[in-house]
Amino acid sequence: MNLPRRHIASYSYQATTKNRMTLVICASFALLGLACRILPAQAGETFPILPWVSPMRCRVLLKADLRGVTRSNSPTRIDLDLQGILNSQGLTGRVDESTIEVVAYSSQGKPQTFDPSRSGHDKFLVPWRIEKYYPIDTVTLSFVIPNSDCTTFAVYFDTVESGLGRPTRYPGLVGDGDWFSEGYGRREIAASRYDTFADIDGDGDLDLLKGGTEPYIYVWENTGENKYVERGRLTNSGTLWELPKENVNNRSWLSVEANDWDDDGDQDLFIHFVIASNNYSGKVVRYENVTIPGGPLTFIDRGPIFTESGYPITSTVTIADWDGDGQKDILASQDGIVTFYRNIGTSNRLSDIRLADGTYVTANGVPIQLWSPRIDCADIDSDGDLDLFVGMEDGRIYLFQNLGSRTSPLLAEGRIVAFYEGGYMDLGPGIKVADFDKDGLLDFVVGRYWERSHWGWDPRVHGRLYKNVGTPTSPRFQIADAWSGCPYTEGFQRINANRQNGVRAVDWDDDGRLDLIASDTDGFVWLYRNTTNQLFPLFEKGVRLKAGGDYIKVLGEEERRVRDGYARTDVCDWNNDGRKDLLVADGRGWIFLFLNIGSNSEPVLAPGIRLYAWNENRTAFMPIDGTARSSVMVCDWDGDGRKDVIHAICGQGNYSENYNWPSLGGDRSWESGFLFYRNVGSDSDPVLDYPKWITDRYGNVITYPSRPNCGSFVDWDGDGKKDFIAAEFENSIRLYRNVGSPTGEPVFNDVAGITLIRPYTVQMISGADAIDWNKDGDIDILTGQGHGGTGLRFYERDYINDCINGTPPLVSIVRAERMVSISEAKALSDEVGVILPRVVVSGVFDGYFYVQTEDRTSGIRIEQPGHTRSVGEKVDIQGTLRTNDQGERYIVASSVTRSFEH
Repeated sequence: MNLPRRHIASYSYQATTKNRMTLVICASFALLGLACRILPAQAGETFPILPWVSPMRCRVLLKADLRGVTRSNSPTRIDLDLQGILNSQGLTGRVDESTIEVVAYSSQGKPQTFDPSRSGHDKFLVPWRIEKYYPIDTVTLSFVIPNSDCTTFAVYFDTVESGLGRPTRYPGLVGDGDWFSEGYGRREIAASRYDTFADIDGDGDLDLLKGGTEPYIYVWENTGENKYVERGRLTNSGTLWELPKENVNNRSWLSVEANDWDDDGDQDLFIHFVIASNNYSGKVVRYENVTIPGGPLTFIDRGPIFTESGYPITSTVTIADWDGDGQKDILASQDGIVTFYRNIGTSNRLSDIRLADGTYVTANGVPIQLWSPRIDCADIDSDGDLDLFVGMEDGRIYLFQNLGSRTSPLLAEGRIVAFYEGGYMDLGPGIKVADFDKDGLLDFVVGRYWERSHWGWDPRVHGRLYKNVGTPTSPRFQIADAWSGCPYTEGFQRINANRQNGVRAVDWDDDGRLDLIASDTDGFVWLYRNTTNQLFPLFEKGVRLKAGGDYIKVLGEEERRVRDGYARTDVCDWNNDGRKDLLVADGRGWIFLFLNIGSNSEPVLAPGIRLYAWNENRTAFMPIDGTARSSVMVCDWDGDGRKDVIHAICGQGNYSENYNWPSLGGDRSWESGFLFYRNVGSDSDPVLDYPKWITDRYGNVITYPSRPNCGSFVDWDGDGKKDFIAAEFENSIRLYRNVGSPTGEPVFNDVAGITLIRPYTVQMISGADAIDWNKDGDIDILTGQGHGGTGLRFYERDYINDCINGTPPLVSIVRAERMVSISEAKALSDEVGVILPRVVVSGVFDGYFYVQTEDRTSGIRIEQPGHTRSVGEKVDIQGTLRTNDQGERYIVASSVTRSFEH
């Protein structure tokens, strides 16, 4: 299948699959001594018989071409149809992704230990991740190549019905921009203003379709009792469906609505694009579902929707028969006013949609004007007409009760039915009214795009069910979470650090494991404590850090400071007392220092104090007050042995109380870039000098069209000189290679730098922290996410280098193999090749011996002239099935080797 580039613009990172697959029904469960049969490989192909080290009954053998590059924890990927492979091996049932195990084998054909801290065969497993595509079976498997000696891999898997799944075993972190995770558990899931609930699979319950920044729709299937399982990105005609987008940054900012407009039994889609090509920006485009029975899910673009007078619909839509005339109408918003578009057509075909010009929907005689409304309607009080639910951008949900009739709606003044309850604040809510708990009463579910809260004690809220605990005619709602009825997911939950976040890796509690310090748009700082290690890191739920007993919360630009803090952090031992301290920059351009008055293993932060710097003439100290949405980095920038401060400021028209930096000659509130504050005090008692701009060697200030974000000062290229890793907010992470000397201030060739990371869709990264995360000797990058996501991401150095150099490992399928028992092997025809791994020698004779399974339930004779086997020995056997004159089945061995022991 044709998959788009994910992270880097320079080339398409897509591993290849050979146009052949030698299917092999193969031996063996490592512990029970089972058997397999082999179908002949292609002529000339040689491939080792690899020890079977998993209880799973199927495996696919892969070969990696390392492209002549030395590898260390190197991410790679390949497309696989695991369901098709399973079926081809004669097994029935559905593939269970929690059975997937990926094992790397050394050049000697032995399984490579990846994480020695894990027990049993788990120590061989390398991190992996699959990306799914709804509703096809093909997945993209990403996994880690541990080192250059590992070019052979086995992907083991089995079925749901096998009962072998281990959903609570963490598959790991690959390093291709995947997301850090909390432990296994439940989390609410709901629709934001970009999403919709709809029965996309036709099984009678509501699934969830999610839109947003990227040009894709993500599908979550309702598998029963409001448990939702991610099914991946939506496909069209069997391939990943990339919807219209802007051409450079690949954003769509799409909102999706689903409805069977043409009454043919499937869901058509109505998608609003904020940004798109094809002149689709700002319009609602209809996509007709033309799937034929037994065929792939298929949609046809029927173009934007216009009213009878030629006006486009310019917002997310809701479809309902608002006026009760038997035809589907459209409810949307025009300039924030809820608007009714009456269906005046005579055909229900999508290509024939005809709508009257919009009329404002009123309540108590006044047009309903709310900020970016998201609408749903239902007869909530069972009086035979449609009532109106509207969510506005700041999170308030209104109910407008219909006091009129089914054909002549007359809405009362709205009342808020959901807002501050349960931590709900803002932003971008969606609402769906339905009987979610199947008790015969209509409930509603609310989700948000921007899961934020102004209050430090509030937990993250990912969605809520407002369960109707009243009667059909007198509804009354009670809040329910994931454990009491709200739609939920269950698994390893991505860390949610809010949108436009930042991240630093630091061993906060001094236990030898790197933890994550995240900062969010609200101005809070979060600690995610690492509970495992760096190879398979899992984190506790985040806790907001406190200072002086109160939650740390910095503020934003003056006109918005109650709301937006835009915190950005760094951690250092500011006063050289052996304890880590915290610095936080905020949306105003201020920097706060929180000194640790506890211990290095149990930090306790004192109240924050602002950082000051000399003015230009060194006549006074002035508080650091940059322009908007600043970030901070502490390092020895000039190599004098004293810690300095780098302060990124973003302009954006935000004023400063002192403008204490060199003027760039224009409107100072729009000045942006990186300011270097030299420490003219001591390393244990820093005193910051009047700053200067960081420039290239020609004096050009390093800045970006988007916000400059601080990163790290590290020796990226191993030349003994520290380099500058910086970020253009949401767009790219860049390397400024130091071409100066190892001492003194760094020297950079140009203002552009070298792009290390650029996501396929912008707004999916935020900031940069350069550190050897997985302790393999090279520097990796951690980043947050911008408007497009809430996670914290990991990019392994090998992946970054491959993206820059165009050298991703190329992975191909060698063959597929299936485990069968010895009893099943005996039922196969003569001259069929088999492998028996980890069988026990039970009797030894001249020219032959007997083997049994470890539980002694079945056995078979092995013919091998001149063998040297001994009773009790565990061996792996390759050979051919035959039958002697007495009807006994036996194997003529071509290879007998001692079994690999864990």
